[in-house]
Amino acid sequence: MPFNPNLPTRLTNNNQQGFTLIELVVVIIILGILAVIAAPKFINISTDARISTLSGLSAAVKTANSLVYAKSQMPSLQVQPVAGRDDLIDIDLDGDGIFETRLKWGYLDNTDIEKWIDLDDSFTVQYQGIANTYIGYDKDENGQVANDNCYFHYTQAANATTPPSYAIIDSDC
Repeated sequence: MPFNPNLPTRLTNNNQQGFTLIELVVVIIILGILAVIAAPKFINISTDARISTLSGLSAAVKTANSLVYAKSQMPSLQVQPVAGRDDLIDIDLDGDGIFETRLKWGYLDNTDIEKWIDLDDSFTVQYQGIANTYIGYDKDENGQVANDNCYFHYTQAANATTPPSYAIIDSDC
């Protein structure tokens, strides 16, 4: 058919609009980066990690207490009573003549549990009164963890028949 300028022409060139392969790859990469950044906030990985760390800390303190209590019952260990106190004894666990650990009713004194566990810089230790130790996350950076509700709480033995207590508070981890 010859070309007739008076007839409407049909476009034979199909100009299809769409995304190129490079554009699609860039979008997928951007979505992947956003997913990696946002995923922990949605699935509470950091909260679960803090709670698991506090559980491990509690287990470490319980194990240390059991070990020290068992060692304090060994007759070969050097034990020194604290003058005027029937509830406290100091023990020399490594035999060097220095009484480095204090026990109350045979269990770790609340101020000595730090000697038996390894803590990294993310933990803050707070003592309250003569019997309570809090080890946890100081989220508001005021030097105290008891007000942040993400801590391990150790209460030393109250008497010869009441062993220490261990609690994990994780309502705001």
